[in-house]
Order: sequence, then C-alpha cells, then structure tokens
Amino acid sequence: MGPAKKMKTNILTLPCACLLGLPAFAQDFVLMKNGDRITGDVKQIWNGEVFIEPEYGDPYAIDIDYVSYIQTAEPFEVDVRIGRRIETVTARLGQSDSGDAAVLDEAGRVLYPLAMVDNIEEIEDYYDWSIRGDLSINVSQGNTETASTYLSTYADFKRGEHYHELTLVRDEQSTSGDLTKDQSQITYQNTWTFTDDWFVRGTASWTSDPIRDLDSRVRIFLGPGYHIFDDSKRTLNVSLGPEFVTERIGEDKDESVAIKITTDYEQKFLRDDLDVYQSNDYTRIYRGRQNNLFETEIGFRYDITDDIYLSVSGTYDYESNPAEDQKKEDISYLIGLGVKID
Repeated sequence: MGPAKKMKTNILTLPCACLLGLPAFAQDFVLMKNGDRITGDVKQIWNGEVFIEPEYGDPYAIDIDYVSYIQTAEPFEVDVRIGRRIETVTARLGQSDSGDAAVLDEAGRVLYPLAMVDNIEEIEDYYDWSIRGDLSINVSQGNTETASTYLSTYADFKRGEHYHELTLVRDEQSTSGDLTKDQSQITYQNTWTFTDDWFVRGTASWTSDPIRDLDSRVRIFLGPGYHIFDDSKRTLNVSLGPEFVTERIGEDKDESVAIKITTDYEQKFLRDDLDVYQSNDYTRIYRGRQNNLFETEIGFRYDITDDIYLSVSGTYDYESNPAEDQKKEDISYLIGLGVKID
C-alpha cells in the first residue's frame, strides 16, 4: 500500500461546500479504520477490494475490510446485493448524517449501507466500441502433414441500450495437402435491453461449409430474452423465438421455419484478467427440411498484456439430418493468441 495521509479538513471547506451545494470533499478518497486518508481517483470496487489511483502513482487495491468509508465526488454504477439478486443504481459513495458509510443519491439521501455494495464501476459511455481478433495456427509434420488456421474477428458497438455485434469466422484445415475443412461464417446481432431484466435480440447469420456439402445457410432470428444474471462479475441470459432458415445443399434449396433457444454465460476472474465463457444455440426445425441443430462453444481468454490475450476454446456442432454421407458431429479445439482494441 502506498503512503497514507492523515485527514485534515480546512475550516472553510464545509461552509463553502454547503453554499455551493457541493459535497464536502471535491476529490475522491478512502478513509481507513486507523484514521488514515488515501486521496486519489476511486476506480472501482471488485472482489472485496477498492481500487484507487493516487496522484503519485499507479492504481492499487485496498482490502475493503480495513476501510471505514469511501468518498466519491462523481456517481458510479453501484451493484447492490439484495438477497440473491443484484440491483444496479447510479449513485456516489459517502457518509450518512449519522456518520455511517453509505450509498447516496444526488440529493445526499442514503440508499443503502456500504456493506451491501457488491461492486462499483464507472458509468458506461452512451457510445462505446471494441474490436477483438483471435488467430490459431497449427502445423504438424510426420507420417501425415496437417495444418489448420482459425481466424475470428469480433466487433461491437454500443449506443445507449442497443448493442450491435459483428463476428467473422474463417476455419480451414488440410491433411496431406487435401482440404478437410473449409468453413466461413458471418453473424450480425442486435440486442436491445428495455428493462433491467428483459431484452429483444435479433440475429442474422450466413454460413458456408462446402466440405460438408453445405453451400450456404442463412438464419434470421428474432425473439425476447431474459437476464438471469447481469452484473460486473458475471452474465447469464437466455433468449427464445422463431427462426427462419434458408439452405442450399448441392442443387437443392430449402426454406424452413424453426424455434431457437440460446444461452450465453460469461464470468470474470483474477481482477478481470481471466474471462470464462460458454454459449449454447439449439434450433429445432419443425416445418421444411426436418433437422435439429445444436452448437456450443466453451473457453477462456487470459490477458497477457492490456491488448494481447491467450485464447483457449472448444466447439461442438451437431446436426440430426446433415447432408448425405456427412457426419452428424463436428468437434474443434483451439489454442491461440488474440488482440483487442477499444
């Protein structure tokens, strides 16, 4: 922990702050139980630690058990744990009239005691974006020469409560010079969260896999969804709705109507350095070419630096009615590096 400073209050601070309608302290600080005050920018509360960036150095963590109270000049997104649920409010941290550590609204009224706070984070910008790219290359030589290349590019753009996501995937494998996998996929997804728990999701995707005799498959989905968990540590949501599927297999073209259910899970560990995720997608086609489609991906990303991460994942695809002479299952394991820009 960096050097601590004893709390000193100028005799003019409180009257001037009251006259101006401002909080008594214009700068963030953490007051320790031993009376020391650490001044700087409070960044977040995460996993029982307060992260503060002092003027004299880099951000560091303070165990919240040693903290008396926290003062923030600006509001944060505060996750408050109420039983098993997390409620998110926009508020700042400070002291109640009785001197207790608390979550305060704009007027300084107490919303919750500090002990109920699960996490706090800086308020998200109305506009935000990021780009991520994963690359995995595997080459082996011996009795059989094999080579595989997997490239995935993901971009998202946030505008208020609307999230736009675009994913491009190229997966190619060869054995002894013969192409054994030649898959391309483009997916666009828009998610609109209209309450804390409910959202509407629309997805359009195009897939081509000539090795499996799938010239093209276009899928369009629209349906409601529900956030089971959605806080700074973890997210878990489910969506359900109709999907329209158009396929070209050889000379045949089929148009089908299906019902689709998706689940997405993601959780962060090790101070956000480790990101564990799993996504499931089940589609049952009940009108048109009868087929059941199931896709799942599980993996993790570990930050090596601020911009580069290690990516490890496994995917499993299943079709109950694939193209003629094709296998129902397709399994892939990937280890590679990724780059993110935001």
